[in-house]
Amino acid sequence: MQMMKSIFRGVGQVMFQCNALLGALMLVGIGCNSLLMCLFALAGSAIGTCTAVALRYDAGRIRDGLYGFNAALVGIAVPCFMPIHVASVLLMVVACVLSALVTRLFERQRLVPALTAPFVLITWAMLLLGHIFPQLQLPATTAADTAESFSLVRAASLSFGQIMLQGNSLLTGLLFFLAICVNSRKMGIESLVACALCLAVVCVPGVSTTSVNNGMYGYNAILAVLAVANILDIGSWTYAKTLVALILSLLMQYAGLHMGLVTLTAPFVLSVWLVVLYHTFVVKTKQD
Repeated sequence: MQMMKSIFRGVGQVMFQCNALLGALMLVGIGCNSLLMCLFALAGSAIGTCTAVALRYDAGRIRDGLYGFNAALVGIAVPCFMPIHVASVLLMVVACVLSALVTRLFERQRLVPALTAPFVLITWAMLLLGHIFPQLQLPATTAADTAESFSLVRAASLSFGQIMLQGNSLLTGLLFFLAICVNSRKMGIESLVACALCLAVVCVPGVSTTSVNNGMYGYNAILAVLAVANILDIGSWTYAKTLVALILSLLMQYAGLHMGLVTLTAPFVLSVWLVVLYHTFVVKTKQD
């Protein structure tokens, strides 16, 4: 029973929710979009958690699901970017094991938190393998080049859904948001404010309305706000630093999308790292 709770917490920790029931609710949300992705998310968290148990990592961190959330994201990434067959499933298993190892490597340093960096690095590596082995690539699709009107409800919902690569179901994003609110009304309000601020980019020239509607400008900023405002110890002026992280994540996402990159949660990770490094090397140095 304790192992199952840790596995579900691993899913919840993607959005910093250390709660097994909320992790299960997020799995329901994923299932509303794709039952296959739901299964792979659960399997990924299980593989990452079991790897940490087998290697006798810190029991408290295992219990809190901290070796499961990157693996859950890696698990979701496989059906998102690859066809499902024996090779891709085996790759998913290996990648989820690696996610626990990379997470442990990040824990050995104190400069920056791991966040979702293991997921980003491992998924980028898998995508590179896809270029080497075409059987690991989904068939190419061409997006329709049509004008699209801004949809507030769709953009807001998918901004939450895209945190776990869910870009089709509006119900999925709503369930993710509800899960955050159930665990912490403060985090729920902060995530909603972050979402609202991000959607304002639709007014900026050069920003694709389709990308905004698909949640591509919201999810990294929501994660950055939740991390800086609630998870990190960055001293005073917390919300000022949170706003800086939000703006940085938007700029990085804008640059990445215009360069044609699969950004994943890299803008979130990099923006938070910059805030942490500023606090470490500028603020603390002045205080000393």
